[in-house]
Amino acid sequence: MADFLRSLVAVSEKSANLARAIRSEQTLFELLVEEKTGEAKNKRFIQDFKTLADVLIQEMVRHEIGTKFPSMRDHIYGEEDNTFTNTLGETITVGVKATKEETSTLLSIALDGNTAAADILASVIHEDIQHVEDEKVQSCNLDIEVSSLAVWIDPIDSTAEYIKGVSDAVDVNGIYAEGLQCVTVLIGVYDMTTGLPVIGVINQPFQFYDSTTLKWRGRYVWGVAYNGVQRNSYPDTHAKHNKRLNLLTVLSPSEKQPVKSAVVSLPNGTIQYGSGAGYKALCVTDKFADLYILNRNTTFKWDCCAPHAVIRSMGGGMLDLKKAMKLSANDPLSNSDILYHKPDVLEWTPGQKWSNSGGVLVYWSEDTARKAISALVRHLKSS
Repeated sequence: MADFLRSLVAVSEKSANLARAIRSEQTLFELLVEEKTGEAKNKRFIQDFKTLADVLIQEMVRHEIGTKFPSMRDHIYGEEDNTFTNTLGETITVGVKATKEETSTLLSIALDGNTAAADILASVIHEDIQHVEDEKVQSCNLDIEVSSLAVWIDPIDSTAEYIKGVSDAVDVNGIYAEGLQCVTVLIGVYDMTTGLPVIGVINQPFQFYDSTTLKWRGRYVWGVAYNGVQRNSYPDTHAKHNKRLNLLTVLSPSEKQPVKSAVVSLPNGTIQYGSGAGYKALCVTDKFADLYILNRNTTFKWDCCAPHAVIRSMGGGMLDLKKAMKLSANDPLSNSDILYHKPDVLEWTPGQKWSNSGGVLVYWSEDTARKAISALVRHLKSS
């Protein structure tokens, strides 16, 4: 387990390095944007973008995990199609080659022959950062058979914030409503038999801007919940941490009024807004928020697998909201867990195959979750 977890953390760090490298060069970044169309378009946005950064990170993660753990090679899934069309109309299949030179040659086609940019990207992709200075990772020696596992990758969650690149956003109570801080790289591992998430790594490439070095710095969070064992990267004191007197729920600004009314009806219930499913879930694992609620089918398996594993490692959970609202008072909340090994429904509209069709509720306190579910049942039924 330690070797597998260390590899996941290392490739998440390499992914963050790549995201930062691309974002730091505006002229390069402008070359890397391609509008999504058709089935790949998320219906939430008027314009939804796929960047070459997304595809590169996804394929880099797939390559590294598949190379080190060959039994998983055919069970690594991502958000993005790995094709990219450059401004000359040439379409290529993006992948990581055996050498930096081969990868650079491939990327130079995507970059309209810009070999200098391709060399920079290939250098980051082939960078060796296997040594992870994390004692908790090194000591995580659980016995786990990786051939029974599969991976969901969201290479850049909150792509809209990544593209806008707001760097001077200000947090409220530790939560950002917008900005590069909302961008995350999500690598989630699930059991192919049960569909339950067992390992998650959330990397936040743009946690803060270092005014000394004039560079963005990031961090990662990981969690393991497997066969009754729960471990994560948070300090031991985090389990008892709750400095707030209010009950805080993080929502999308576009959430509907009945959900907002349910939240503020809770004792000391307050609302803050955030961007990106991964980031809003991270606000809950960080305990800046008690809950993250989304009453729509606009998140996907790749958005939720990694943070779900982390929140499970803390004793919390991530629920299919629609199913949770149908539970009786004596039913375990886990009966409505989001699962990752198959689509929620047998029939789906284009682009929605892997959506979380019943919405999402993320919590770290079961008592708080049950109170929120009761309030949601009251307000949504009366709306």
